[in-house]
Amino acid sequence: MDLASTSLEFLADDFDEILRLAPDAVIVHDMTNRVLYWNASAEKVYGWTAEEIKGYPIDRICYLDAKERELVISKMRDSGTWEGELRQIDRNGDEHLVRCRQRLIRNQSGEPAAVISFNTDMTEFRKLQDAEKRAHHIRSSSLLAGGIAHDLNNALAPIMLSSAMLKRIVQEPKALGMISMIEKCAGRGAELISHLLAFERGKRAGNEIIRTTQIERAIRRVSEDIIPESIELRSEIQTDFWDFRGDTAEIGKVFRYLAENACEAMPEGGVLSISAGNRLFDENYENLAPEAKAGTYVAFVFVDTGGGIDRGILDRVAEPFFTTKEPSQGSGFGLSSAQAIIKGHGGFMIIESEIDEGTSVSVFIPAEMSPSKVKGSAPPFAIRKEGNGKLILVADDELFIRETIKRTLEDRGYDVIITQDGTEALAIYASRIDEIDLVVTNVEMPFMDGPSLCRALFKLKPEVKILVSSGHKQPQKVAEIRDCGVEHFLAKPYTADNLADHVHEIVFETGKS
Repeated sequence: MDLASTSLEFLADDFDEILRLAPDAVIVHDMTNRVLYWNASAEKVYGWTAEEIKGYPIDRICYLDAKERELVISKMRDSGTWEGELRQIDRNGDEHLVRCRQRLIRNQSGEPAAVISFNTDMTEFRKLQDAEKRAHHIRSSSLLAGGIAHDLNNALAPIMLSSAMLKRIVQEPKALGMISMIEKCAGRGAELISHLLAFERGKRAGNEIIRTTQIERAIRRVSEDIIPESIELRSEIQTDFWDFRGDTAEIGKVFRYLAENACEAMPEGGVLSISAGNRLFDENYENLAPEAKAGTYVAFVFVDTGGGIDRGILDRVAEPFFTTKEPSQGSGFGLSSAQAIIKGHGGFMIIESEIDEGTSVSVFIPAEMSPSKVKGSAPPFAIRKEGNGKLILVADDELFIRETIKRTLEDRGYDVIITQDGTEALAIYASRIDEIDLVVTNVEMPFMDGPSLCRALFKLKPEVKILVSSGHKQPQKVAEIRDCGVEHFLAKPYTADNLADHVHEIVFETGKS
């Protein structure tokens, strides 16, 4: 007996079992996208069993973008293979980032007959990779800043000492003027070094109790010293504003830096809104703001009506030396210095912006308030089955936010479908119009934004119930949404309880939209 042929026969006999046990999702579909084969890993990734999916068209599962599908098929016709990443969805409407390796199968006549795909779900891996990349970037920037500061300190120390000694022995006025200029320049360099060191280590906060009156004075100083007449200041402080520990002077610097940036964003004038209030964050909030920890915080929010910041540079605006201004207009240390002070107070900062929609900078600092006192005698985290199987449709272009909302509501007994933009949400709502009890939508989304989606939903069903969540104040678009008849709004970020309370109120109280 030929050993090689025996091995091949053995493999052929168990080929189906090999594919079934493969760690990748293995899918075979014909040229009309009808499923021919679906292994066990595909069942785990996508949620459908092989029996359910066989013969089913999978355009909207594996090829969310029709143009992308045409491009993939075109390349396979030319080369026979294609490899790349695709956005795909599972049975629950959850989005997956999938690494696909596809091969074209031809019939005996050489014509394309089917496509076999080996798909690896990269969603969780990419999340970890992105988080590690951000953390590495911050660590690298901090090490670089510390190294530069150390060397500059060594270079500036003898200059500052020598200039002070020269002042004692030099009498000629012109020479004294030059020495004073050297001292000022060296002092400016020392100030930059302190900013660099603060970025690396965070400025240590003081331990004084800061109360409402100090915050009111800090806002008043900003108004008097920084804000020009062309800019209208609107300030609001919560009446029961919590105390917190820190350094009043350093908090004043944060206000100054943030106000200066806001004013520079509105050279022709505009509105700067400064608000101070209390926040209670739970574990759910950490997914919306990774630097946050569960507990009580005081929040300071600066919202301008300037031109906004491009998303491509939004993650970099708080880096030292990064600035969109001309070299003669500043060193780019305002936001990085603010972030260092906030970090030293144990807090964190969130920057949100859209082109032509303005910028929102939110500062959160731990408060001197026990979470148990805030919750009082309220029931624990959630009553798990309070949703009673009600179906919620979620539309948000941020993957982490979609998943957080989904998990939060499912923990409370709701059924949830998530979508990444208004067009997808509208299509699903139209197909399940009598089943969906509430639509939760973001304001800013690609293809179809919140106002457009709300208008379309009301045309399909005038009594539709909608909850709109927004990352920062967007008066024009919020006004558009209100004009549609929507009454319920929820500002991001929010806690699980905030979201659950709003959803429960809308779903279970009749007569509201």
